[in-house]
Amino acid sequence: MATDFSRLSDKELISLISENRSDGGCTAELISRYMKLVFSLAKKYSDHADYEELVSDGMAGLLGAVRSYDAEKGEFASFAAVCVENRLKNTVRRSVSRAKRIADEEELSSVADGKPTPEERIIAKENNEDLLRVIENELSQLELRCIKGVAMGLSYAELAKKLGVDKKSVDNALSRARSKLREIYKS
Repeated sequence: MATDFSRLSDKELISLISENRSDGGCTAELISRYMKLVFSLAKKYSDHADYEELVSDGMAGLLGAVRSYDAEKGEFASFAAVCVENRLKNTVRRSVSRAKRIADEEELSSVADGKPTPEERIIAKENNEDLLRVIENELSQLELRCIKGVAMGLSYAELAKKLGVDKKSVDNALSRARSKLREIYKS
């Protein structure tokens, strides 16, 4: 004679499942009782993840609750709700993480490789040549040589020795050159 599982309580259904005295009808009955819970919680989180994925994962959470329920820890309804909700929260986290990863990949693919285009290289070269001409016209030979020496990483003492002047002359020349360069850059 077939058992009418719809007349049994959650506790009785779980007991039959744990004793392996059911052909799956008990599990099917519990799932049908709590499907509305899964659907409503999936709807609650559907702004943050795909609804169908939420329902699928929610059903897996419900099935996990059926399999791991311990009657000594409280009512099945509360346990099932917690299991389903936790599963859906994990689904949302995965979905948000996946969306962020996709957005990051799209952002990275839209970023230029940092190498100047041929046009940018020509413009930069022309700008550098223009700037160099202005600097050469505005600075004295000593100032220009001191600036170039500092740019190459020479110390004041090394510059003084190389140029045949004292350190104070190098310091004064660099000071004048910096002032002139500031004026050039203001224009």
